[in-house]
Amino acid sequence: MKKKNLVRKATCLAMLATMTLSYTQVNAFAYGEYQSASTAAQTDGSTEFQSWRDNIWHTEGNYDNSAKIALTPGKTEKDLNFSWYSKDKGTPAVRVWKDGNKSNAVIVTGEAKDITAENWQGNIYTAKNQISVNDYFEYGNTYNYEYTDNYTDDATTKWSETYKYNTAKSEEFSVILTGDPQIGASGSSDDKTATDSSVSRDTYNWNKTIETAMKVCPDAAFLLSAGDQIDTSGTSDSNLKTRESEYAGYLYPVAFRSLPIASTIGNHDTAVSDYSAHFNNPNSEKNLGSTNAGSDYYFKYGKVLIISLNSNNRNQAEHRALMQEAVDNNTDALWKVVIFHSDIYGSGQPHADTDAATNRVIFAPLMDEFDIDICLTGHDHTYSRSYQVLDGNVIDYDISSGSVTNPEGTLYITTGSGSGSKYYNLLNYTPYYIAERTNALLPSFSTIDFTNNSLTIKTYDYDGNKYADDFTINKTSDDISTDDLLSQAEDILANDTSKYTEDSIAKLKAALEKLKALKESYTTEKDAFIDEITTKYGTEDDRVKGYGSVVNAEDKDIVNETSVNRFKQGISTLLDKTIYLQISNGVEIENANLPIVNAESVEASKAEVINAIKSLEEIKNDDKSDDNNNGNDNNGGINNDNNSGTNNDNNSNGNDKDSVKVDNKNASIKGNDNNTVKSADTNVKAPKTGDKLNSIICVAGMGILSIAAAMLSLNRKKEEECEE
Repeated sequence: MKKKNLVRKATCLAMLATMTLSYTQVNAFAYGEYQSASTAAQTDGSTEFQSWRDNIWHTEGNYDNSAKIALTPGKTEKDLNFSWYSKDKGTPAVRVWKDGNKSNAVIVTGEAKDITAENWQGNIYTAKNQISVNDYFEYGNTYNYEYTDNYTDDATTKWSETYKYNTAKSEEFSVILTGDPQIGASGSSDDKTATDSSVSRDTYNWNKTIETAMKVCPDAAFLLSAGDQIDTSGTSDSNLKTRESEYAGYLYPVAFRSLPIASTIGNHDTAVSDYSAHFNNPNSEKNLGSTNAGSDYYFKYGKVLIISLNSNNRNQAEHRALMQEAVDNNTDALWKVVIFHSDIYGSGQPHADTDAATNRVIFAPLMDEFDIDICLTGHDHTYSRSYQVLDGNVIDYDISSGSVTNPEGTLYITTGSGSGSKYYNLLNYTPYYIAERTNALLPSFSTIDFTNNSLTIKTYDYDGNKYADDFTINKTSDDISTDDLLSQAEDILANDTSKYTEDSIAKLKAALEKLKALKESYTTEKDAFIDEITTKYGTEDDRVKGYGSVVNAEDKDIVNETSVNRFKQGISTLLDKTIYLQISNGVEIENANLPIVNAESVEASKAEVINAIKSLEEIKNDDKSDDNNNGNDNNGGINNDNNSGTNNDNNSNGNDKDSVKVDNKNASIKGNDNNTVKSADTNVKAPKTGDKLNSIICVAGMGILSIAAAMLSLNRKKEEECEE
């Protein structure tokens, strides 16, 4: 078949020095038919799968075992949590020791709690056993553990087999990311039976994904799971049995006896409490953001803070409280990562601009408020990566190198399917906030590598082939957000400024007002819809039902005279900005005005404020002559030492957002990817995209404003090959 080159959204605009927000003209793009191929059919025809199903899965202790132990991260890297079912209620215990030192094993006991759980294979469980081993584990060591349903403190205690657990390094470690294995979703004629074919094939592919992930990332510290571990969402007796059979499949991989699972609650997990029985999540005691399944929680591993939110709950105040607690208790965290199920900035049908968009109203402002570095979501069953997003705006950094340095905003990742049990089509238009999306109809996973100054996400299919482009966020000692810089400058001006010359204070005020004006130009007023859907959550007057569906017909958008499951224009300011500037009547608008912010202008304006603070000039007199030499009075934490070349000790980790380092000899600030920004009068380059659509026809065009033709060059094109 013939190949085409596709140049995506390569529109350039001329910018005045005082302008930051560009409402960019973008051509509409259409896509052809999607593939209807399924992983299920390929799996059923595999002799390898058939042999595994008949000789391994359908044996005692596998397909009928809903009681397998699951490790979950503890509150810190020194802690580890355990959870498992038992048929009888006793005194549960875990015995753990450093490899080669069993004589010094530590035994931790717990209290079993009553449950009633049964699977289709006839196993009935009466107790859940959850234990936390705290302040024991050290970085870079191998440990062994065993567990028992009933510890009797004598030789009659029956321990499990011995399993190993490896702790990762403190400053550099990796994790595995998956989403939507949704065991049981592939569908079969014998669903809800002891030999459920959906569960068996989905378990087989899920296990293959995890095995490949462990080969790619053998030293992973833990697994991040973006929700929908299982498929069945009902609460009838038959559904409850099916859920437990599906959990037997989800927990089947041998790797999970050694790899902690940090899962989040999906819409298919949320109906009943079996999720919180299988997973012993840390810092969840306050039940903030709770549903029947469980609640929000958080933990810190090394310098990385992980916050898991239950996006089935729309109480923004409770989520904020949990996030505030997490941030306040972990002020030394260099990276802040949030994971929840709803794909608030995704690209798949039928969720990305419908029910998930409702959750955008609740959760996106929290990502901005707490300056979250990366937000991991699922629900879409397709992979996507966003640009840096802040208040619905794309912050248009040059990411042609596959990286960004010290960015504003949050990077949003939507995972694909971890098992291939179900796929969704991509939206028939590319949302302006999407940098890359992939719908290759293969199970996939990602790895995230953390260091003190970088975060890199890499994505693979379940055969270990690259599924999407790598992407890196870098942080340096120059990192400071616009909000933090504004706060510093305002604090200086709020204090005694009489010690400085009027001219230097005037320059700071002018630079500050300019930066404030730029920020205001792309800032949306608080969405009044947030308060309504939060306060009416769960009441008769709630205009939202389920995961984000619209209750009232008069609230729904109309496309081709048919109502669509999203709130119509005029109800939510954030949705108006992030949906209705791009589409009308379900079709992408040509020459659309999109919320794209020129990152170079923002960085240049920030540089003016930084240089103004640095250049504050004290009034010279005999009494202050000595003070004028130290260069550190009331400069808002900005380093003025020309000779040291480094910040003070408190900033040595390179990520303290309360300080920046500025070269006194140069009236510019280093921008991202080592580009020097010299003024706010810069060009706006439209974001590059990275669509990878198998068997999709891509029709592309490029528009260039005539006023900029003589001034600008297109240096951020991305050509893509799409099959026709």
